[in-house]
Amino acid sequence: MMRMTNTDYDFYAAGPFFNPAEVSSMERLEAALESHGKKLFKPRFESDLAAIGAKACFEADVEGIRSSKAVIANLIDDDPGTMFEIGYAHGIGKPVYAYLDGLKDGDAVNIMISQSVDAIFTSPEDLSHFLETGEHTNPVLKDF
Repeated sequence: MMRMTNTDYDFYAAGPFFNPAEVSSMERLEAALESHGKKLFKPRFESDLAAIGAKACFEADVEGIRSSKAVIANLIDDDPGTMFEIGYAHGIGKPVYAYLDGLKDGDAVNIMISQSVDAIFTSPEDLSHFLETGEHTNPVLKDF
């Protein structure tokens, strides 16, 4: 496997892609990032489980995290793979951002996620505003 450098990608786009709603949500997230010129590692395209097998797929995704400046995780579902990617990236010191379209003040997010991410974006527009200005205010969440 070719070893990537630490900054080959701006973001590793973590999130589930197992049904049409998840794919559509991932596409909106990716479009918001790419419209600002961000280079993405997209696991759903970069590592094909059926073609390369579980071990190689896992290794490719972990290397994708390592070779990205930051991870942005779509929390549309409680996908265990996404939760691993958040924890792994946080554990190696990468900035981690969360994205959940429609999240609002008072909604609950598990503390292991809310406390391990640097920011939580609630829409493509919210993310775009941050990418354009560097300014962001997280929603006020109910911890659990």
